[in-house]
Amino acid sequence: MLKLTPKAAFSPVAAFSRLVSTQNRLFSRAHSGGKRTVESRAAAPGPARSQWESREDTGRLVTAQSFYVTCHPGLEEVVAAELTSQNIRAQEVVPGKAGVFFRGTDAVGYRANLWLRSSIRVLRLLAKGHLSPYRAGGDEIYSFFRQAANWAQLLPPKQTFQISARVTSCTDIPSSQLVQIRGRDAICDSIRDARGSKPEPPERGQVANLPLYVALFRDECSLYMDMSGDSLHKRGYRTAMHVSSLNEAAAAGVLSLASWPEALSQGHTGILADPMCGSGTFLIEAALMATNTAPGLYRQRWPFQSWPDFDRSAWDSTVASARQAQRTWDGMLLGNDVHQGALGLAKRDARSAQVSHLIKWHSGPCSQWVPRDTPSTVVVNPPWGLRLLNDAENTESDQDTRADIINGVRRGRRGGSGGYQQPEKKLYEGTSLQAAWVDLRSFLKTQCPNANVYVLCGNPDITREIHMRAERKMPVTVGNIDCRVLKYRVLPPKQMLT
Repeated sequence: MLKLTPKAAFSPVAAFSRLVSTQNRLFSRAHSGGKRTVESRAAAPGPARSQWESREDTGRLVTAQSFYVTCHPGLEEVVAAELTSQNIRAQEVVPGKAGVFFRGTDAVGYRANLWLRSSIRVLRLLAKGHLSPYRAGGDEIYSFFRQAANWAQLLPPKQTFQISARVTSCTDIPSSQLVQIRGRDAICDSIRDARGSKPEPPERGQVANLPLYVALFRDECSLYMDMSGDSLHKRGYRTAMHVSSLNEAAAAGVLSLASWPEALSQGHTGILADPMCGSGTFLIEAALMATNTAPGLYRQRWPFQSWPDFDRSAWDSTVASARQAQRTWDGMLLGNDVHQGALGLAKRDARSAQVSHLIKWHSGPCSQWVPRDTPSTVVVNPPWGLRLLNDAENTESDQDTRADIINGVRRGRRGGSGGYQQPEKKLYEGTSLQAAWVDLRSFLKTQCPNANVYVLCGNPDITREIHMRAERKMPVTVGNIDCRVLKYRVLPPKQMLT
């Protein structure tokens, strides 16, 4: 077994690729003569066993597993910190690219699903192996899946499965669709040979009982069981989705980059404000952190609850511990937005999450907002070409400008500090987009003296309208757009000489 080292945790992309390749070689024995052996974690009846073991608080000897957590690029260190926290207590945590490796028992996997705020899904390793470059890729995929597990044991009658795949630089596997088709064939054939019938696919829009995720990189194949099913950003408190609402996992990650969890751990009771709060994602996630509420508590169903090795007592204990860990908080969160509809959704979702008593709302342009208390921290995701210019009341010229801005952000040439993808000219001048940033600048300068401000933006050109120099520029990818979390320090108003 590979012992992951801290050195790999801070490696660049090339080193991460070597880490994945090394893991796969150590998890699977070398093949020869076109024959390949897959190391499976569930090929034999009963729970899969490992050489690496530990003891939980009960004193019972339990088996450790290998896991991989996916996240937005740029949030790997944030997720790693969450995994090593007392809420999860994962071991051998190694950040990679757009994800984090870790090891632990099934109970650790349960805690990860329940407590992770900034990640997308938790994957548990099922099998690893090397695909022969001398055989047809589809045949290799079929053989790999047939040997990977005792599928009749993993999928009892009337249960469903689904395969997602990602393929990178493989010899004879041109697409993820080939992996999905041949993998599905192998699993169905294995189950039909064992009991004479094959499983049905899940109903449209439903999460399968056994979601599977396959990662192929340079003919190395890793097969995971997806413990989360739905993306972890789908907390369960949303009653409706606003068209421009920020992903909850991304919002929690930005709050961590803004040092909100550290401030809370130091007894911070100051004021956090979002002057352009939209549907309130920053504020609701900040409230969940302040009250130490596990985001997974809102979910009603998890795929792993139907797995043969599901430990009901461990899960019940995990949930009970999470409920007991909730606490009260004496601070206050402030939110404002110019759109009544978005603010209505925010209020409804805050009530659903049971944190509405911690948030004070206001509706109107932020330049006209005078908060009751002076904010000490501001976290905001202003429009940068994808929100205000999408309004129905915008003119035809505004809609054309919106398309130009989006194209400039996504496909503009590289340039400027920090490696932004920059538009070549100011396409937003004279639009409502520019007016929104001018309003934000006015609010910060007049209402937030001495505040720390964190701005999420994917358009570096528009940030010039804030008329401040960023102390830090933290990269994060949201919606496939290269963004930055910009930290500003608002100076106090200058004293007039007498």
